[in-house]
Amino acid sequence: MKKIFLSILIFSALSIYAETGSTLLKGKEAYDKVSNSEIVRMKDFSSIPNYIKFKKGKELPLSELESFLQHYFKSDEKIGLKLIKEEKDQLGYSHYRFQQIVNGVPVKFGIYIAHVKNGLIESVNGELMDEVDNSTTASISESTALNFALNYFGAQTYKWELAKEESHLKIEQNDPAATYLPKGELMLLNDKGNIANKLKLVYAFNIYAQEPFGRKEIYVDAQSGDIIWEENLIHEIDVVGTASTLYSGTQTITSDNTSGPFRLKESGRGNGISTYSNGNTTNYSSIDITNPTANWTTPDAALDAHWGAEMTYDYFMNEHNRNSIDGNGFELISYVHHDQNFPNAFWDTQRMTYGDGDGNNNPYTALDIAGHEITHGLTGNTAGLIYQDESGALNESFSDIFGISIEFLVKPTVANWELGEDLGFVIRNMQNPNAEGDPDTYFGTFWAPLGGADNGGVHSNSGVQNFWYYLLVNGGSGTNDNNDIYAVSGIGLTDASRVAFRNLTVYLTPSSNYADARFYSIQSAADLFGGCTSEVESVTNAWHAVGLGSVYVSSTVSDFMASGVESCVTPFSVQFTNTGVNGASFVWDFGDGTPTVTTLNPTHVYNTFGAFTVELIADGGVACGNDTETKSSYINIDPDLPCVAVLPNSGFGVTQTGCLGTLYDSGGATGEYGINQNSFITISPDGASSVDLTFVSFDIEGGSSSSLCDYDYLDIYDGPNVGVNLIGRYCNNNIPTTVSSTGGDITLKFHSDDFTGGDGFKLTWSCNEITGINEMHQGSTIKTYVNNDNGLELSLNNLTTGDYKLVLFNAMGQVVVSEQVNVHSAIQKEIFKLNGLANGLYYLNLSNSKQKYTSKIVR
Repeated sequence: MKKIFLSILIFSALSIYAETGSTLLKGKEAYDKVSNSEIVRMKDFSSIPNYIKFKKGKELPLSELESFLQHYFKSDEKIGLKLIKEEKDQLGYSHYRFQQIVNGVPVKFGIYIAHVKNGLIESVNGELMDEVDNSTTASISESTALNFALNYFGAQTYKWELAKEESHLKIEQNDPAATYLPKGELMLLNDKGNIANKLKLVYAFNIYAQEPFGRKEIYVDAQSGDIIWEENLIHEIDVVGTASTLYSGTQTITSDNTSGPFRLKESGRGNGISTYSNGNTTNYSSIDITNPTANWTTPDAALDAHWGAEMTYDYFMNEHNRNSIDGNGFELISYVHHDQNFPNAFWDTQRMTYGDGDGNNNPYTALDIAGHEITHGLTGNTAGLIYQDESGALNESFSDIFGISIEFLVKPTVANWELGEDLGFVIRNMQNPNAEGDPDTYFGTFWAPLGGADNGGVHSNSGVQNFWYYLLVNGGSGTNDNNDIYAVSGIGLTDASRVAFRNLTVYLTPSSNYADARFYSIQSAADLFGGCTSEVESVTNAWHAVGLGSVYVSSTVSDFMASGVESCVTPFSVQFTNTGVNGASFVWDFGDGTPTVTTLNPTHVYNTFGAFTVELIADGGVACGNDTETKSSYINIDPDLPCVAVLPNSGFGVTQTGCLGTLYDSGGATGEYGINQNSFITISPDGASSVDLTFVSFDIEGGSSSSLCDYDYLDIYDGPNVGVNLIGRYCNNNIPTTVSSTGGDITLKFHSDDFTGGDGFKLTWSCNEITGINEMHQGSTIKTYVNNDNGLELSLNNLTTGDYKLVLFNAMGQVVVSEQVNVHSAIQKEIFKLNGLANGLYYLNLSNSKQKYTSKIVR
C-alpha cells in the first residue's frame, strides 16, 4: 500500500510544507536527486542542494566533500572549498564551515557547513553557486576602486584620518600595524547582494566614518567601478522615545587593580572583559575607568555595561557551553558615554558602544540591550546573517531572543518580554509585537517591505521570530493574520533557547531567510530531543502560529526502495534501502519464505524464480506509532526477463548469462559512480556467437589531456576475462557507441580515481546466438504440454541430432525435472512422468553447447 499524507513529518520529524523558492525531497525522490541521501532540500537559484541528510551507513567521509560537490559546478573554473571555522558541540558533532572559492577568490555568500561525527558527514547545508563563469582578474586597481567607494560613501571625516583613533585601535587590538584604512579584498558577490543574481568580481572595502558616523562594507565592481552593494555593519538597538531611570540594583562585578586604582577590567572570563568611556565624544579611547576600591558606589552607565557583558558571557558559557561570542574567549569590550545626546547602542563588528540618550532618557546600558548587542557579535562569528531583509530581521531577532533570555535568567523576578523597558519605554515587545507596530505573522500586519527602509525592515520584521520564541517558551493559542487557528505548548526558556542557539550557530548561513530558520530550527529540536517529541511538535506549531508551515503531524512512515527489482537469473542479490520516517525498529519480510530480519538496510539474496511480495514494518515507539508498507510482487525473477545488472563497487560481479540485458555503472539507474573503484563484470550468454554492447548514456571523467583516459575509464575486453585482447579504453575523451566481441564472451573493467565520481553509463547488451533463441534452425519446432497421463510431452521437429540437457523449473525456481535428452531423429516425441505436478507456471530450458531453447508452460 502506498500512503499519501497532506502533512508528513520528515526525517527527525520535519514537516513538509511549500517553501517559496525551495523544494524538499525525501525517500526515493531524495535518493534520485542525491545518491545515498534520505532528505534533500533544493533552492531555485542553484542546482547544488541546500541541505542533504545522508542515509545511516551511507555517510560521506569528510575528506570526500569537495570531490563530491565537483560535478555540480557548471564551469571550467577551479572551484573549491576553504575551511574557515571548525566547532564542536555538546552532542558530539564537529561542524566545519567552508567558504566557496573560485580560482582562489572567495564567494561572499558561498558558505557550506558539514556536520560530522566520527569523520563521517551525516548532513551538509548551506549556499553554493553552481554557475561561475566570471573572470577573477580585476580590470581596475585597488586604489581606483577605493576612490569610487569613498566618493559613494561621502563622509566628511574617516577614522583613519584621525591620529587618536588610529593610535587607539593599535592599543585595542594589541597590533602595531592595525589601521582603519580600508584594504580592498577581491571576492565574487551576487549582484545587488541578492543571492539569486549572477556573480560579479568586486573589491570589498570596510569603511568606518567618523562624521557623519557610520560603518559599511562597500562592494565595487572590479571591472567597471560601479557600486554593486553596500552592507551596513552598525547593528543598532534602533529606538527613539523617552526614558526614565536605568538601574539593575547592586550587583557583583569583577574589576582589577594591577597597580593603583581598580579598573573596569577582568581576565577571568574568556580573554577578558573591559569597559571604557568615550567621554561624550565620538573618539574611542583605551583610558581606564577607575575607582579607589573594588566597591563601585557611584552609579554610572559603565557599571551596567560591564556587568551586562559579564552576565552575557556567563549565559553563553553556562547555558550553551560557548567561550564568548567566537567560542575562543573573544574579549568583550564596551564603550559608554558615546557622543552627545546619542539615543542608541550598537555593535560595530569589534565592540559594543552605548550612548547616554538624547536628554530625555537614560544611558542605553540595560541588561537586555547589552545582551542584544553582544549577541550581534555571536551572530557575526557563526551564521553571519546579512543585515538586510529577512536575514537581517533574523539577525535582530536572535539578539532580542538572547538579550531577553539573559534578563530572565539573571533577573527572573522583574524580567519581562519587553526589550529596553528599563529605559522607560518599550523598544520591541516579543509577547505582542503588534503593540509596538511590528508583525507577529509572516507577511502579516505591520510587515515592512523588503528592500525598503531600515535595511528592509530588520528591526520590525524581527517580530515574527520574536513571537515564535515567546510561544515556544510559554505556549499560547489564537488566530494569526492568515486566519490560521493555532495552539502551541510551551517547552520552557531553557529548552527553547537551546533550539534557537543551535539553529543560529550550527545551521544558518549569511543569506538564510525565514523558511530556512523554520526548517533548521525543527532539525535543531530533533537533534536535541529526538523525532516525534513534544519539543519538535512545539517548535513546528509555533512556526505555524506565525504563518510559516503547517501544523505538526506525529507519525511513523514506512517505505523502502531496492537496488533492483527484476532479474533474469538466480541467485539475485537485492540491497534494500529504508526510506521511511521516524522508525526506531524494523521487521522485513522478503516474501520467499526465509526468516524475517530487523536490519535497517538489509541485503537479501533470492535463490528461486518467482514474483515476491516485500513487507516492512516500522515501529517508532509510543510517540510516533508504527506503520507497514507492503509492495506486492515487488521483486520479479523470471528467465524470460531482460537481464538488468549493476556494476559492483569493487571486485567481480556475477557473470551475466542472459542474451538480453541492461548494465548500469555502480551508481545504478539514478545514482553516480563513486571514487576509488576497480570492478569487473563478464557477459557470457549461453550459446552466443558474439555480444553487442550499445551505450545509451555515457559520462565518465576524462583524462589529463584530450587524448588520454587516465582519471576514470572503462576497459572492454574481447573474452571471458581481462587477460584477453583489449577492445578499447573509454572515457569522455573517447566515448563509445556500439562495441562488439568476436566470441561469446565480453568483459568490462571500470576504474575511478580518488577525486570525483560522475553520472557514469548505461548500456544494453544483446547476443547473436549460433541458431538464435526459440528458433533452432529453419523449420524446427518444439511443442510442450502436459498430457492426461500427468506427463510432460515434447514434440521435437527438425532439431539437429545430438545430446541436450532438459531442465524444468517451477515458479519458485525449484528444479522439477533434470534429464539428458538424445535427439536421434528429425521428428521424435519425448515424454517425462511428472507425478504430483501441481497446477501453475513452469519454465523449460533445453540446451547444448550450440543451441538453446526456453519456454513457459502453464498446467
